[in-house]
Amino acid sequence: MISAMIEGEKRPPQVKGEQTKCVGCGGTLRAVIPQFKAAHWRHDSGDCDPWSEPEGEWHLGWKGCFSPRYCEVFMRDPETKEIHRADVLCPRPEGAGVVLELQHSPISEEERSSREAFYSKENRMFWLLNMGRTSALSFNFASCLNFSEDNRVEVGGRDFYRMEWFMRGTMLDKWKQSRAHVFLNHGRFVFYLATRAACRSLVDGQAKGEFALARLTVREFLKAVAGDDPSALTIRSVEGGG
Repeated sequence: MISAMIEGEKRPPQVKGEQTKCVGCGGTLRAVIPQFKAAHWRHDSGDCDPWSEPEGEWHLGWKGCFSPRYCEVFMRDPETKEIHRADVLCPRPEGAGVVLELQHSPISEEERSSREAFYSKENRMFWLLNMGRTSALSFNFASCLNFSEDNRVEVGGRDFYRMEWFMRGTMLDKWKQSRAHVFLNHGRFVFYLATRAACRSLVDGQAKGEFALARLTVREFLKAVAGDDPSALTIRSVEGGG
């Protein structure tokens, strides 16, 4: 965990020897201050969220776009008492908020479906997949991108572009079945993936390996997550590029 509540403030650890309690499970958290990696908190008895995974610069960069109070938010199912920690949860005053899960590595279909079912009970859910060269999801995603006019089709007032997955495996074929909104991040760009849940008419006509993307600016994506709450975003992300 990057941030935890300590002395009334949610923050990363600052010095060796600090400790606090996990608001999710009540277990002890101890400061870890590596020489070359980000400071973080570690559970004494193992992470209480079985969906947690190691985080790198990509995770930290996106979490840094949001206020700490909206990052690593514990959520509990009132019926089953199951508890998990959302990467980002931006509430909405009018009702359901938005949960953003940052995914850097492959996960099973079963876990993807479980996360979507859990986080979508009372909120909308967004995935952001790391499609950069350092990601285990795709090392050469850019070679598939083709935004030519011949590939353009309008769905729901937004321009999508039909493309083909040239690499081994059919990773995006699986993500097209998602019940949540799926976004792909490559460098400074964010793309919205046509899924069966949101663009069924487009996805139903696709063959194996085919997919479709709509382009967004980073600012548009952050607004989709944070809504109209300017305090949800850091100054750096508000002032960020196009």
